[in-house]
Amino acid sequence: MGAGSRWSLLAAHGGAGVSTLVALANHRRPQPLAQEFTGHLGYGQRPVVVLRGCASGADSAAQMTARWPLPDKPVLLVVADAPFPMPALARHRLEVISASVTATIFVRYLAVLRELGDPVVALRQRSVARAARRLQSSLDRLVRTG
Repeated sequence: MGAGSRWSLLAAHGGAGVSTLVALANHRRPQPLAQEFTGHLGYGQRPVVVLRGCASGADSAAQMTARWPLPDKPVLLVVADAPFPMPALARHRLEVISASVTATIFVRYLAVLRELGDPVVALRQRSVARAARRLQSSLDRLVRTG
């Protein structure tokens, strides 16, 4: 599945949602846009650090980007952890590390993902399909500009 994918998604912490986001990024795409990180980046792939939009998720991402081993800065992909604004501490931590990343993309909280569990089934829901299109658009825009 990774052949031709432009983005390699890796989790800043357990339960970050990488497999779900890969499914959203690749939904209805003729070529895969993203794949789960497999231990190394393929030729031309760019790294994406996935985290939950909570203080511990932002802290894990800050630790990961502080010791980032690659010359290319990663993109942060923040998944809302609740249907509320992100906590102030998490926002602050993301602001602090913003210079260490290429861009930050936010994915809103989608309750249906927790209710249905399987992202392929959830993609039948309008809200999830819309979130998939927004994610794809954000990643495509970064490819064009960067």
